[in-house]
Amino acid sequence: MTYVVLACAHLDHDPGNSSPANLKALCQRCHMIHDAAEHRWQRWWNAFRLRALRDLYEDPRVTRERQATP
Repeated sequence: MTYVVLACAHLDHDPGNSSPANLKALCQRCHMIHDAAEHRWQRWWNAFRLRALRDLYEDPRVTRERQATP
């Protein structure tokens, strides 16, 4: 016997929008496939924000040293 766990997917990727038309029960694999582009975007956005914060607050001498080391 095989058990399939269903996950509730928000079709517009907005957890605040829980209308029945926006929700779909997907298996875990299908849910990950559905969310792949959103997860890719979130990884990029988080890395971008961290780089931007470091550029704002890091001492320029530390930045130059970090970039000089391979």
